[in-house]
Amino acid sequence: MQAAASIRLITKEEADIGLLMEADPDEAMIRSYLDDSLIFEMREGCRSIGCLLLFSHDKTLMEIKNIAVAEAYRNKGHGLRLLQFAIEEARRRGAQKLKIATGNSSTGQLYLYQKAGFKITRIVEDYFTNRYPAPIVENGILCRHQVILEMLI
Repeated sequence: MQAAASIRLITKEEADIGLLMEADPDEAMIRSYLDDSLIFEMREGCRSIGCLLLFSHDKTLMEIKNIAVAEAYRNKGHGLRLLQFAIEEARRRGAQKLKIATGNSSTGQLYLYQKAGFKITRIVEDYFTNRYPAPIVENGILCRHQVILEMLI
């Protein structure tokens, strides 16, 4: 029987940029929020299988800036477990609200975030087309708009 994946706080030097780029394809954008984020790594044995970046806006609001699970480990509950960890960690740190944003084309993520209890609160039109140098296409859909979801914790 395989041991359950563990989650631990790591430094920015330990962060797997390649894995983070699976959630955000722009390395410069990742580096812009990496320094100011808490970085958590999910490991199964000696293998890194997921990561989570938590950013504190103020004492009451935290944001999941990046959440990624390695392709071979998707659809096995690891993403939901990372989300649940983020909720508990934000609550433990005194936040009252947790925010996450994704693209209009990220259908799987939108499903997962809402299943975890997040509610869509806002849409920023043309966010990705105005801020990213190359078009992003997911699930055959052009990623144009940022969908912001929040939950009270």
